[in-house]
Formats: sequence, C-alpha cells, structure tokens
Amino acid sequence: MGLTKRGWNNVLIFACMGMIIIFNLMGDKLIENAEGDITPILPEQSTILTLEQPKFSIGRTWRVTPSESLSSEKVTSVIDNWLALQGEITLETPPDEAGYRVMVWLAGNEQPNRYWVQPQAGLVTDIIKQQSWRVSPAILATLE
Repeated sequence: MGLTKRGWNNVLIFACMGMIIIFNLMGDKLIENAEGDITPILPEQSTILTLEQPKFSIGRTWRVTPSESLSSEKVTSVIDNWLALQGEITLETPPDEAGYRVMVWLAGNEQPNRYWVQPQAGLVTDIIKQQSWRVSPAILATLE
C-alpha cells in the first residue's frame, strides 16, 4: 500500500519542520566554542583537589611538595588563578616549543585534566581534547 500525493506532501512538511526544529535547537551549540571566543579553561564551578606542575604539587591536604618556600598566600593565589583562567579559543596548531605539563585533578572527575602550557607562545592546550586557548604571558606567569 503506497502513499497518496497528499500523504507524501504531509511527510515532506513534517520532515522540513523537524529539520527546522533541530537546526534551531542546535544553533547555539554550533557556534559555541568558535575561534576568538573567550572561555574559561577549567569548567565553571570547579573545585581543584590536586594541582601538579613541574616545580611543585599542591595536594588534597594543600600540602606543597617538594617543600619550596611557597607561602600559603602564593598557594592560594596559584589555585585562584587557575580557577579564574580564561583564554581566547584558537584553532591554530600549537608550535613545537618549550613548555610544561600541568595536571589538574577536579572534584567529581576520575581522571585529571592535562594541559600543556607554553608561556612564550601564550598558549594553554588541553592535551586530551586537543583544544587551545591564547592567554597573555603575564597571566601565565601567575600560574607558576
């Protein structure tokens, strides 16, 4: 049993309406994270449990290892700077330049977020998601 001409018209009308609804719902998602947008690097409302950098590691008990001469104000400042860190999304491939790896353990995540920080290029790259942000070198200096 086939569809009549009227039946096929109804199928086409509903298919077009469905596509319009899908495009309207997805419109915000398609332009989200476009190059040039300034977005936070860590998810909003994050809680840092552990922050591991080459020079030091701030653990769950906020104990710093190796025992450098980091004051409690410096430790708090580094954590606050990571939580507030924002950057401009860039689609360019990060240069093969010196940098350092940072692992950030967030509450509720089983695996750490891994970042490659390149202070001279002003880039922070999420190693897993392969997403890069352009951040001013002055702001990157406050993370060390």
